[in-house]
Amino acid sequence: MTSTASAKSILYYGPSRPQFDRLMAAMRRAPGCDPVVGDATSFQHGTLRCRWLPRLDTDELLDDLQRRYVNLVVLDLRCAPADLAVRAERAVGALRALDRSEEIENRFAFHRTLVLVSGVASAALDAVILELGALGVGRVLRETTTLALQGGPAEGEVAFAAELAAEAERIMVGRRRGQRALCCAGGGISGIFFELGALKCLDDCLPDGGVNRFDMYFGISAGAVVNGPLANGYSVDEFMAAIAGAEGGRIPRLDMRLLRMMHFDLPGYVRRFFHAGRHAASSLWGALSGRSSPSVEQLLFDYLDVVAPPFRGDGFEKMLRDILTVRGATNDFRRLTRHLYVGATDQDEREHVLFGDEANDEVPISLAIQASLSLNPAFSATRIRGRYYEDGAVTRTTNFVEAIRRGATLIVVLDPFVPYVARTAGFSNRRGLLYNVDQNVRTISHTRYEMSRNWVLRRHPEVSAYTFVPANRLRRTMSLNPMDHRPYLEIWRGAYLSTLQRLRRLAHRLVGDFNAHGFAIDLARAEAVGAQLLATPEPTFADFFPDRKIAIRRPPLALEAAARRTTPLRAVPRASSPGLAPVSKAVASERG
Repeated sequence: MTSTASAKSILYYGPSRPQFDRLMAAMRRAPGCDPVVGDATSFQHGTLRCRWLPRLDTDELLDDLQRRYVNLVVLDLRCAPADLAVRAERAVGALRALDRSEEIENRFAFHRTLVLVSGVASAALDAVILELGALGVGRVLRETTTLALQGGPAEGEVAFAAELAAEAERIMVGRRRGQRALCCAGGGISGIFFELGALKCLDDCLPDGGVNRFDMYFGISAGAVVNGPLANGYSVDEFMAAIAGAEGGRIPRLDMRLLRMMHFDLPGYVRRFFHAGRHAASSLWGALSGRSSPSVEQLLFDYLDVVAPPFRGDGFEKMLRDILTVRGATNDFRRLTRHLYVGATDQDEREHVLFGDEANDEVPISLAIQASLSLNPAFSATRIRGRYYEDGAVTRTTNFVEAIRRGATLIVVLDPFVPYVARTAGFSNRRGLLYNVDQNVRTISHTRYEMSRNWVLRRHPEVSAYTFVPANRLRRTMSLNPMDHRPYLEIWRGAYLSTLQRLRRLAHRLVGDFNAHGFAIDLARAEAVGAQLLATPEPTFADFFPDRKIAIRRPPLALEAAARRTTPLRAVPRASSPGLAPVSKAVASERG
């Protein structure tokens, strides 16, 4: 028979070709397994058309899994009891080799692994099953009949083949397609530039609608500045055009300079100097009256409170408010058609707050983003409802765990706030105080994220997460001054090229995972743009479009999309829903 169903790939690892052929022969006789005409290893299993790919060597198996996206791996350990230890050692060794991959995205999801064993229960068999379970292997199927290698398949083998086909179908069909989340971390003005360049590349690889088609957007600091407009329907093209001063978008020209009068916290300094004057007068009166005689050290530390953050985020808040209050857009979390969450830190309680969630969705989006970017000692805290908030990166890096709690099974993470790795000993030691403080904070932030991500993804193998960070050469540029507004074109180029390179490297996994979530990936447009960017010594905004023809995408804004929508968005679980699992204390300090 033939089928129009999309084919699924099942990678089979076993001891010999005769054993695989015998399994295929049994499957051809099994009820519910309809052979596909012209292909001896393809079957229609219920609603799925599946092709079995035999691999009889562990190196061949590993190589395939590094290059190909497969829906299921079947490890055939059916053998005589005397051979079990050797067979199991090879299979477990292959799984451990996959598990040791430096990039977690390159590790195969072991919950999509099905192991076949045979014979009666024994201590040796139990030990193998326990070892496989510790690696996260999803299912084990035991054949109780004796496996023969002569003659046609016995009835017991046919029954086992039918059970195997049904179990394979359950694993593949049962893979839940959840929400799609975009999580963007902080990193100053250079972080905004990196995220725009990376998103431009991703947008070029996705179908029309691109990065505006995620279900949930999580942003912290620079990531909130980027994700706020994206969740509202503005395209990456429009954001970049506004920075480059190009026409064609709906965002007015954005001036990213920090050293402007509107950004200086003059009221804060007046307040602190007034407080310092009162304290000085009190100290002087105490000294003249003989009641106290403050030491130089005491005066020094007392007056350090005069030193305050030089900037405030009001100017950036106004820029964002102007963008989010035009006709068709909204500055209200509750009116968005896509869910947006902005992370900030309560300065006094030292707790992370998620603006946009059920308890904090009445705060204007622009004000929430101002709170999220108010990084001390550069920016003063933002006052909201009587509380003071600062940069969300103090308590979290990306909030990707919150995305998982809210039902995300495909997560794209952009983290520009990573340290530069110097190749020469003493490089950092020769740099100044501010550089090393910046690098230390970056190291703490990214290490926190990596440890949390690796632990959480082991607990949630059903989640596909892909992280994009700057290449090391680009990190050096971004680390010189995170608030420098000038090198946006160079950072965009570096971000675009490093993202493209990573997409190429992970294409065998990423394409399958994205397809499973309704995203088609095509690198052709990005490859053309990448070639232009590599060829030009000094990039321009036009270089980020094929043939240098600027065509700015203008998707419908949030309120326009809501007016056009005829069917409701898929519901995203709220924090009070019983389906939201609690986060372990092991990651309570980060939660992504």
